[in-house]
Amino acid sequence: MRILVLVFLVGLFSCKKPSLKFKKYSDDISYKYLQVGNEKTIGEKDVLEMQLMVLSEKGDTLHYVEDYHYFIEPSSHILDSVFRNFYVQDSVLLKIDRSLFNEYFKFYKVLQSNEGKLLLSLKLINNYEKLEAEKVKQTFISRRELNEQAAVQKYLSNLSGTLDTLEGVYRQILIETDSIPIKLGSEVSIHYKGYFLNGYVFDDTREKSVTPTFTFGREYQMIKGFQTALSGRKEGERVKIILPSRHAFGEEGSLAGIVPPYTAVIYDVNIIKVIN
Repeated sequence: MRILVLVFLVGLFSCKKPSLKFKKYSDDISYKYLQVGNEKTIGEKDVLEMQLMVLSEKGDTLHYVEDYHYFIEPSSHILDSVFRNFYVQDSVLLKIDRSLFNEYFKFYKVLQSNEGKLLLSLKLINNYEKLEAEKVKQTFISRRELNEQAAVQKYLSNLSGTLDTLEGVYRQILIETDSIPIKLGSEVSIHYKGYFLNGYVFDDTREKSVTPTFTFGREYQMIKGFQTALSGRKEGERVKIILPSRHAFGEEGSLAGIVPPYTAVIYDVNIIKVIN
C-alpha cells in the first residue's frame, strides 16, 4: 500500500518547495503545508469539499477511497476549527491523536485502536454555502454512479475463471464442497473480507476476531446482495462476491460512512458452518 500512498501524495499533495516541519496547533494536533492554495478564506458555516487519505505514522494506508470527495458540514469539533484555518486548494498533512480523530471519522481500520497518532493528508477543494453544497454533491454523486458502472465492467472483464450472475450479483466459487447446503432458515456462520475494486480492505472479520452468524433469508441481517450470492452454497466453501452498489450500500453508502455512495464492493467469504 505504500506505493499507493506515494502516488497519492505526489499527485494531489506535491509541493514545489520542501515541506516544512510540523507546527503545533494544539496538544493533540500539528500540521504542515504540502501545497499552498489560492488564499480563498473559509466561513464558519461553509460546507467543505475535500479529498483525504489517512495514514499511520509509519506511512501505511489506513483509509483511502479513490477519487472520492468528502463534504464536511460545520460543527463544533476541534477538527472543524482546524480545517477552517486553511485556505481553499491548500494541501495539508495533519498529525492527530488517534482517539481525537476517531471521534470525528468512523473509518474501519482507524477505529481498531485509539492509541498513538496518525497522519491525515487532505486537500481542501472548495467551500460552499449549504444549499450550493447540496447541488455540487449531487452532481458529484451522479458522476460517481456512472463511473462505478464502468469500473465494475472493467473489473469483471479482467477476471479469470467461471463467473456466475444471480439477479445482478456476481460470484465465483473458489472452493467447492459436497457438504451441507444453505437453505431458507439455515443458521450460517462465516468469515469474510470486504474490499473495494482497488483492493482497499474496509472490513475483515478475522482481523476483528469475530465470526458472524445469521439466519439465511431473514431481513436486515446482511445486505441483500450478499445473501443472494450465498444462495445454494455449502458449508466449507469459499465464495468471491462482487456487488455493484445497487446490491450493496447504494446511493447513501454504509451507515458508518466506511463505504461511500455508489461504491462497488467485493466480499471474499468462507462458509464456516451451516445448521439446518
